[in-house]
Amino acid sequence: MTDMASSRSPAVEKALTAVPNLVTLGYRLMKDPRVSTKHKVFLGAALGYVVAPVDFVPDFIPFLGRADDLMILAFALNAMFESAGEAIVHEHWDGTGDVLEIVSGVIEWGASLVPWPVRRAVKRYLRGF
Repeated sequence: MTDMASSRSPAVEKALTAVPNLVTLGYRLMKDPRVSTKHKVFLGAALGYVVAPVDFVPDFIPFLGRADDLMILAFALNAMFESAGEAIVHEHWDGTGDVLEIVSGVIEWGASLVPWPVRRAVKRYLRGF
């Protein structure tokens, strides 16, 4: 029997170490007064949507049930990262720079999966019309 920890690839190890750093980053950005309040509210609403028992796509539908949660969360994180700016995001990131690049790329990709009308409406709200 092989040891699961020793059979992980370096990419998987980086991804696993990114989760706690991403949670810490989100928390620090929420507390940072330089980040827009509207973006903080949007991230809070996205987190609420993820944990809410009611979804646009029910969670019992394989793959799609969780995908909508992840897309909305990625969209909110991406908007917050853009609002904060690269310097502030790097200031609050505990991990290495290459992992932050990977995480940011994945978040940006997930955000791009949100339908355009939804992205447009949210961006209008965040900009203040």
